[in-house]
Amino acid sequence: MIKLLTLFLTLSIVNAQTLTFLLPDEKSGFEHELMSHLKKAHTQIILLTPSLNHPALRRQLIQSVSKGVKLTLITQNPSADPLQLVAYSGVELYLYRARSLSDTLILIDDEIVCHVSGGFNDEELSQKSQNALCSDDSDFILSLHQNANRILTRSKPYLK
Repeated sequence: MIKLLTLFLTLSIVNAQTLTFLLPDEKSGFEHELMSHLKKAHTQIILLTPSLNHPALRRQLIQSVSKGVKLTLITQNPSADPLQLVAYSGVELYLYRARSLSDTLILIDDEIVCHVSGGFNDEELSQKSQNALCSDDSDFILSLHQNANRILTRSKPYLK
């Protein structure tokens, strides 16, 4: 039994994939990876970010929502894209003001998570040198989903 468990854990670690991107050099690769996963979303997208202003991401989120995917958006700055997205059915916008958010986290169907330092702004991604990553490691996703849920409980709905 222990040998089977060890084999299973080894295979799950080997099968987990984490892709890292150095921005702005690999911005197009990161955006392609993220958009392809958003297109495949079936049930839920959780987006946690200090600010959001990215036209291509907004368009893809709208397409996903129109297919019936639920979007939970947690932000500190509701201007720009969040205000446009909240008009769609299936989008829940929350404001988090307890502490400053410093990173962007995108959870897609509990199957993949993408992370970027700072807000998700097209201009920032094109100019600021930073690392971005996408991972399908189930333990990592579970841990980040739990953290996102904690932040969600401390957030207030934008529309009451």
